[in-house]
Amino acid sequence: MEPNSYGNWTEMNDNFQPMQRAQDAFRYDFREDDDDYYTQPGELFRAMTKEQQQVLCENTARNMGDSTLQIKHRHILNCYLADPAYGEGVAKALAIDFKDVDLDLPRRNSRENNHAANNAHPELNVPGENRALAKWEEITTDYDPKSFIDPMKDPYLL
Repeated sequence: MEPNSYGNWTEMNDNFQPMQRAQDAFRYDFREDDDDYYTQPGELFRAMTKEQQQVLCENTARNMGDSTLQIKHRHILNCYLADPAYGEGVAKALAIDFKDVDLDLPRRNSRENNHAANNAHPELNVPGENRALAKWEEITTDYDPKSFIDPMKDPYLL
């Protein structure tokens, strides 16, 4: 489906379904008036302890496995836009030099800009290092991660 990281499978207007009764809801592009994908995750990241932030970054690296470098770089940018420390932490966990990440991709506020951002660096469409099996330092905390926290008393619940 479109958009994708490889510029493949573009939508063709002649294959759209016929206009429905909702009229202006037909092929509505929500990004035109709602492209703030970063404020809320940034607030959540800043509400975490340093240890929780580190676990988040390392878990992200594990779960990205052998995704292409283009996808990893784009995700680092998304994290950076939420909070610079978040982007830098994910880059470190992915063993990617943060200075190599393009921080000036087009703003994703239109279909065209989204397509341009997704396809800005085709040279990065190569597998990245699989960090899923990397040796990670154990993080110790001052709480029992298996204990139940009452949501009303959870200091990290926004």
